[in-house]
Amino acid sequence: MSLDMAQSILEPFLLKPEGRLDITFMGGETLLAFGVIKPLVEWIKAGSWNRHYRIFGSTNGTLLTPAIKEWLELNKDTITLGLSYDGLPYSQMHNRGNDDIDLDFFIKTWPNQPIQMTINTESVDRMADGVIYLLEKGAQVHPNVAFEQDEWSDERINEYGSQLYKLALYFNSHPNLPPITQFIHNLNEYANSIDTKKPQYEICGAGNGFQVFDLDGQSYPCHILSPLVLEGDKLLRVKEGLVTQTEDFSDSDCDECPFALSCPTCIACNYLYRDCLQKRDKTHCKIMKTEVFAYIKKETMRLIDKEVLTSEEATRVDSIRKIVEFINYEI
Repeated sequence: MSLDMAQSILEPFLLKPEGRLDITFMGGETLLAFGVIKPLVEWIKAGSWNRHYRIFGSTNGTLLTPAIKEWLELNKDTITLGLSYDGLPYSQMHNRGNDDIDLDFFIKTWPNQPIQMTINTESVDRMADGVIYLLEKGAQVHPNVAFEQDEWSDERINEYGSQLYKLALYFNSHPNLPPITQFIHNLNEYANSIDTKKPQYEICGAGNGFQVFDLDGQSYPCHILSPLVLEGDKLLRVKEGLVTQTEDFSDSDCDECPFALSCPTCIACNYLYRDCLQKRDKTHCKIMKTEVFAYIKKETMRLIDKEVLTSEEATRVDSIRKIVEFINYEI
């Protein structure tokens, strides 16, 4: 994208007197476009706008030079780079073919930005060691399970559960460390949802407060629902308003699941792989239940060690009992 095109896209958004504007650079590799990003960020910083903004880009870290690092350090309060790094150096080399990454630069420059760690069927047996490796280097970590295209076997899902159990033990013995998203669940809400159906939310925001602009300035609901990924009739249906005209993104197969209200789904992947915005990959369901049960194990171990429970903790115990009964019944 040219600098002029990027400026013409952003200017009306920046002038609109609304809440914070999140500006995200995407690729491919973000830093391949550093020649445009640098003057664009400096143009934004020099402008007089009607709203606050946050600038973000993802990177694999391979293109950093001393000059780029110096500029990023000077502008770290304006632009954040999120590093994709897959845990152990061995996993990083196996998945991406390059381990020559300055991890310490990212951790020092943006300490609150989690390292994005992709977990797939080949690397899942090293997940816990990878998370622990990054945590002990001082990083926050977001392990992202890749399953949207290919189903995971039960054996690999069971291994994922074993890795989460190992991490549950680790986090309980290191309670001050920032948790991974797999250990952030509202058990009380899940328990209440067993008896009362809750809506399934469109978590990603595609087409609803989130837009992707292609090189020509054309807007799309997200990068997957754009010519970067789609073509032919699938792309045409998106251009004709498939996402904006859809009101219900629920999967009827998930109606009775108490975890559906916070279970993330990618409507774009649903459309790409299954030709339907609502139709989730059912591996997703197994992954979500594995995570919830691992969190329950973690909380049970933590609560058992307490001599006295607060009223909030006692309520959580009741919720755990109810969820466990429900999961066992479903299984």
